[in-house]
Amino acid sequence: MKTAGMRNQFLLTRNKLKEVVNDLSETEADFQPDGFPNTVRWQLGHLLVSAESFVFGYPKVGSPIPELYANFFKSGTAPSRWQRSAPSLQELKKHLEIQEKRMEDLPDEFWNEKVSSPIPGLNIEDREGLFHLLLHHEAMHLGQIQSIKRLITVESR
Repeated sequence: MKTAGMRNQFLLTRNKLKEVVNDLSETEADFQPDGFPNTVRWQLGHLLVSAESFVFGYPKVGSPIPELYANFFKSGTAPSRWQRSAPSLQELKKHLEIQEKRMEDLPDEFWNEKVSSPIPGLNIEDREGLFHLLLHHEAMHLGQIQSIKRLITVESR
């Protein structure tokens, strides 16, 4: 990655994410508490699809992430509207690991490339700016996952 700071911030968030979901079962990954529009499975898939989109141009540009994942996890989707079984928790975790390695292997020049902002009104001009948006997005969803996991613990008492 371009700087040690970018790499460290990304790994801090990703490692915490992996730690939080490490011991979840498939059933727990699909628990949807009252007041939450989605599940941990959706959150993980959404993070995967969003990062792939921000950094690698998914689904337009080739990716090891199946295009079908966008139907499950892009913004505006919800588990309640899924027409078929979503990818397994293990599969999502595997793709997150692969994605992490691919991001770490990107050359420094990659982060300087100019881009159009994916969100109107944000002043994002290059891939490094997109990366910082990705970090914010990932941390925000990590908080949601932690909240759902706490509620799983409460429900299982």
